[in-house]
Amino acid sequence: MNATSSFFRRFTSVGRCWLAVTLTLACAMSSALAEGIEPPTRGQTVYVPIYSEIRHGNVSSSGRPDNTLLSVMVSVRNTDPSHPIRVVAAPYYNTEGALIRNSVPTPRVIPPFGTFELFVELRENAGGSGANYAIKWEAATPVSPPTIEALHSKFQAGYSVAFISRGRAISEP
Repeated sequence: MNATSSFFRRFTSVGRCWLAVTLTLACAMSSALAEGIEPPTRGQTVYVPIYSEIRHGNVSSSGRPDNTLLSVMVSVRNTDPSHPIRVVAAPYYNTEGALIRNSVPTPRVIPPFGTFELFVELRENAGGSGANYAIKWEAATPVSPPTIEALHSKFQAGYSVAFISRGRAISEP
């Protein structure tokens, strides 16, 4: 083996490594850019996962893991600086997909940069681990879509749990 072929073998190895790193960064950046500014719209239905209970720990002799109930605050934040939006419906579904209730019986107007909140109490266990909201909002003119998140929490002596799930648009008018 001469020095030239050894050099090309090392260069090829380094080149492959460099290509892999470059492609990884490009994919990560395109994903971040894809999450950038959403185009204005006149409304959406947004699916929001709700974990009103979580299973954890080990499976007991009864065949079930431990279960902890959580309270959930759903926050609908109007991100448009100039125009209000209206939340027209917020049906709440359980793990099986059955409607529990519509949490917004009459439309609620959210002013520019305003927030509307829904709350699932800690003691409420009707939703289960697969509950969800399908929040429908609309606007008179195209606006920046709202940020819709659910803050799940339980605070007690010895331990605390808190995490956020984000809504995802599933349809537009």
